[in-house]
Amino acid sequence: MTLGQNIQTARKAKGISQEALAEKIGVSRQALGKWEKDTALPGVDNLQALAKELGVSVDALLGCAAPDTAAPAVTLNALRDLLDARDAEACRRRRGAWLAAAAAAAVLLAVGGGMAARLDGLAGQYGYLSSEVSRTNSDLSARMQELQNAVRQGESTVLDWGWHPLASLQDDGKMPVEVYVKPRTEQQGAAVTLCVTNGSDTALYAMQRGQDGVYTAQELVFALGQDYALSVQWTNPDGTTVNENLDTVPFTKDCVEPEILMVQTSGMSDHYRVETVNGEQRLTLAVYPITLEVCAPGWMQIDAVEAQLWQDGADEPTALAVLQSENGTAPDSNVRVYTEWNGNFYNEDTAEGWPYLGGGAHYTLCVRDADGNEWTREVPLIRE
Repeated sequence: MTLGQNIQTARKAKGISQEALAEKIGVSRQALGKWEKDTALPGVDNLQALAKELGVSVDALLGCAAPDTAAPAVTLNALRDLLDARDAEACRRRRGAWLAAAAAAAVLLAVGGGMAARLDGLAGQYGYLSSEVSRTNSDLSARMQELQNAVRQGESTVLDWGWHPLASLQDDGKMPVEVYVKPRTEQQGAAVTLCVTNGSDTALYAMQRGQDGVYTAQELVFALGQDYALSVQWTNPDGTTVNENLDTVPFTKDCVEPEILMVQTSGMSDHYRVETVNGEQRLTLAVYPITLEVCAPGWMQIDAVEAQLWQDGADEPTALAVLQSENGTAPDSNVRVYTEWNGNFYNEDTAEGWPYLGGGAHYTLCVRDADGNEWTREVPLIRE
C-alpha cells in the first residue's frame, strides 16, 4: 500500500474525519486530502505528527514496518545509516574473505601440495562468504528501495479523480453516476479501465477519453448503504500495466442530500411575538435577519436557498426570505462543502409584522439544486 492509503486506513480505523485530523496536525483538509490521494508528500515533521495522532509508527505509515516486532525498525532518519551499514558490511566481509584465502595459501605453501583438497574447501568457503556479502547487500538495498518508493509520491498516475450523479436518486435508493479520472501525465494509446469492487463482486468499466484529457466511465450505479472501492488500471501499447487505488466511496445519504442548519445569530433567532397594533393582533419576529448553513455534497450545484415563515393552518407562507451566499462551492465529490446563506424577513411593508392567525408558527427551510430537486426542514418557533 502507498503512504496515502496507509494514512487513510489508519485515520478510518481511528474513526476520525479528514477535517479533524488536519486540524490536529495544523494543516488544511485539502493538504491532507492530497496526501491520502498520493498527489503530495508530507514533510518529516508532518509525517511524525500524523503517526502520533493516528497511534501508529512512521514505519507503519510508510508501509515498511517489519512483521517481526523484535526486528529493528527502519525510519526516514535511518536512510543514511542503512547505506553506510551496507557499504561497511560489504567491505568487512570482502576483507575477511581475502584474508582467509591468503592465510590458507600461506599454509599450503608451507606444508606442500598435499593440501590441495583443503584449498578447494577454502575456495568454497570464500564463495559462501561472497554470496553472504551479496545477500546482505541485496537485503539492505531492498529495504532502501521500499523507503524510497514510499516517499516517491510525485509519481502517482492520477492527478485528480471524483464522481458525480447523472440523475437523481431513484425510489429504490439507486443512482446512476459517472466517475472521472485525470491522469498526471498523458499516456498516448493507453487503454484505461476502472475497477469497482462492491463486497465480493468486482466490475470493470472501460473509460473513455474526453477532449480535455479526462477519462470517464458512465455505466455505474451506486446503491445507498453500499461501499465501492475504486481503482484504475492503465494498459500501455506495449502491454505493460500500472494500477492505482483511488478510494472507497461509502454511498450514504450524505453523498446525495444536503443538511440544512439554522445558525443562531442571537438567543432569540427562533422566537416570535404577538402584539396589538391599531386594535389588530400582529405577528412580529424577535430577529428578522436569518442565517443558514448548508452542508452539501461537493458536486451539488445549489440553485436557491429560502426560508419561509408559516403560521399554523395557513395555506401559504406568511413571509419569504430569499437567501444569498458569498462563498461558492468547489466541485469535489469526495468532500462535503459548507456554505453560509444570509437573508432577511424585514421590509417596509411588514415593518409592523403580519396579521396573526391565532396559532403557532414555524420556519420551513428550503434548498433547491440546479436539477429542481428540493429538500426542506421545519424549525418550530417559540412564542415569547
